[in-house]
Amino acid sequence: MAKSPSTPKKHTTVTSGAADTVAASEARTALEELTQSYSFQKIEQLVEEGASAIWGGMSWEAPLLYACDTIPIGIGELWREESREAEAIGENHFQVPAEYCSMIKAMIGRLHLRKNEKIKRILYFGSTCEPISNVLELAKGDGYETYCIENVTSFKEEDKRPEVVKFLADELQKVAIWLTGKPVDEERLKFEIKRKNLISRKINRILELRLKSPFYLTSIPTLQILMGTNHNYGNPEEFIRVLDLLIEELEFAIPETRPYIPLVLAGGAAGGGGILKVIEESNAAILGWVIAGTEFYPEDIPPLEAMAHYVLDAQSRGELGEGAGTSATYRRFHIERLYKSTGARGIITSAITGCPYGSVVQQTERDYFKEQGIPIISLESSVHKERPTEEQVMRVKTFVEMLS
Repeated sequence: MAKSPSTPKKHTTVTSGAADTVAASEARTALEELTQSYSFQKIEQLVEEGASAIWGGMSWEAPLLYACDTIPIGIGELWREESREAEAIGENHFQVPAEYCSMIKAMIGRLHLRKNEKIKRILYFGSTCEPISNVLELAKGDGYETYCIENVTSFKEEDKRPEVVKFLADELQKVAIWLTGKPVDEERLKFEIKRKNLISRKINRILELRLKSPFYLTSIPTLQILMGTNHNYGNPEEFIRVLDLLIEELEFAIPETRPYIPLVLAGGAAGGGGILKVIEESNAAILGWVIAGTEFYPEDIPPLEAMAHYVLDAQSRGELGEGAGTSATYRRFHIERLYKSTGARGIITSAITGCPYGSVVQQTERDYFKEQGIPIISLESSVHKERPTEEQVMRVKTFVEMLS
């Protein structure tokens, strides 16, 4: 017999149409405390104490970096703070046109602002967008050392030839040598891969359980879980404990009975967490998330080859999270799979205003889903952490009302 969770749960419907409110829970409290404990400032302090950290690698490469005792820092941290100041430097000092992608301007501006800090190495994958590659070339002038993992692509299964896998595995070994001066410790890498797979299985279980109680675990904490997939908020064991608590609570959560509109979100939340609140206040819920990988690294082959297989498979699944390349081309098929498996009734895609690659991907997806008869809207926003615009709010509310 299953044991009851340690904290009683209740589900109280809000008759105004806003998202449900629920009693405080041990799991959600622990998740919030964990997210608050993790910051770029904490990483800086660790670096001051002798730790190794680099910009980038906060994706499928993360197990390799942790196996090399190196902390990966997501590129998104470059515009978490001082984003407006950084963007102004991008426009004025580097002469990036004002109408161009705010991410590019914030990246180069913030790197310039931090040029005298200790974190001076940047790792990136060769299939990233060309403007980012240009930014990183400019960053060399400020004393940064960059390393590019040469790109290989896998549009279909037969492209994943042995020589392609070996090429990418060799590239990853070169990353380890760049970071540490020696080949990777394969036993340590196996451990990191197994832990990453364990976390992925738990997150998949949470997303599965959440399908019946989407307002018990609302969108913002769900996004926090997905964002913690790779960095684990700097505390993998505590992150695993929090995931277990969430699974336990969701297994006993009362299923949602009030009618609502299920949706799929592709990309980040335009305008930040505010747009997620607008969606739930409009009596809708995000059930499908195109933001993190859902599959597992093979554990029965050498670990560098396992990582190569993972990235090649993720490309062909359309869920690697690239702004360009194979993954972006195939993302619409991943969205479609989620749309069907979650029973969604509409799709929201998001991109950064002024991003040429994001615009092409969004247009491709609009054309594709229009042909399928699937409702879709596209949102754009800057990287600045600001409230959703009135236009964004109105478009989301109108879209949800249309689906009602």
